[in-house]
Amino acid sequence: MFNLFPLKKKIVFLCDFGDNASFVIEELVNRGFKEIVVLRTGKCKKSFITSGARTVLSFKITHLLDYIKGLYHLATAETILVDNYFAILSVTNFRPGVECIQLWHAAGAVKKFGLKDPNVIFRSPAAIRRFKRVYSRMNKVVVGSDEMVTIFKAAFEMQDHQFLRLGIPRTDFFYNPSAMETAKREMLAKYPMLNGKKVILYAPTFRDQQLDEQSIPLDFEDIIEQLGENYIMMIKLHPVVARNIGNFSHPLIVSVENDVDVNKLLCVTDYIISDYSSIPFEFSLLGKPQIFYPYDLDKYEMERGFWTAYDQLVPGPVVSTDDELVFVLQKNEFDMDRIQAFSTTWNAFSDGHASSKLVDYLLNRQK
Repeated sequence: MFNLFPLKKKIVFLCDFGDNASFVIEELVNRGFKEIVVLRTGKCKKSFITSGARTVLSFKITHLLDYIKGLYHLATAETILVDNYFAILSVTNFRPGVECIQLWHAAGAVKKFGLKDPNVIFRSPAAIRRFKRVYSRMNKVVVGSDEMVTIFKAAFEMQDHQFLRLGIPRTDFFYNPSAMETAKREMLAKYPMLNGKKVILYAPTFRDQQLDEQSIPLDFEDIIEQLGENYIMMIKLHPVVARNIGNFSHPLIVSVENDVDVNKLLCVTDYIISDYSSIPFEFSLLGKPQIFYPYDLDKYEMERGFWTAYDQLVPGPVVSTDDELVFVLQKNEFDMDRIQAFSTTWNAFSDGHASSKLVDYLLNRQK
């Protein structure tokens, strides 16, 4: 029904995450473009209240009026930007001239997704057809490197001409010393116990069967006791995990709330520990040490699969026990050249002007 209405020169953002979208919206508003609509799903932690967007709607069926308004905007916008896989795209027959751009939510990829996810073989033919319809709606994908071009070609069955090699918008933050200093002060005010400490950020990815509450087999209190009082550990779970890990009684362990911006956390982080998350791709821009603790490596590889052999991809030591982790931190010897090479490869187009370059593209479409 809404396809009967005329198309309008507005830009609609459909967000599960919102990090990249917020940078693009800020740049659009700075350029004087106001016809911006944001559709926030139930997963999205960004409020966009102060973003300058003309309309921000709660795009979930339990908010029926907002949801219907969202469908209207999807049907009548000339440009739509999405940042995840959205099943609703399988039934959105966009009209000629409409462009749907995938912003995605990660600068790089360790684990397989899309049509290369090993679990796809267990899905019904109807489900696979739905996946392909969703991917076919994406006319363009924004990427930060040619490595991601190769990955998206396989995951979404895309062609080379569909890629916007402009960089990842949210990485602009790491080229803005003033914004980073402001974020650092904000984080130190929020977590004053970080002052004077070597800050370790533990940031694992989610597990498919633990989206409500994640179980992690690390003994954080023993790790921090072995490291001593010069260190402090912050634990930040993936945004899709509903609840954080809970509070610790130990004064040198901080459980970070789900809605805290991870970019801001990286400003006060000296070391990052991760597994299959995309955070290391951004953190490598800061040229700081990284450690990888894939405690369920064999199981995860079997269930999700990796684009590249794990130990060949990650730019830091891989540990398999708490004691190994402590040893690596105490030894404090890291291959910084490898981290630099990793960043150069995966952030090739992310030069601090990604948002501006994408907005140039978007505004040219409005002419």
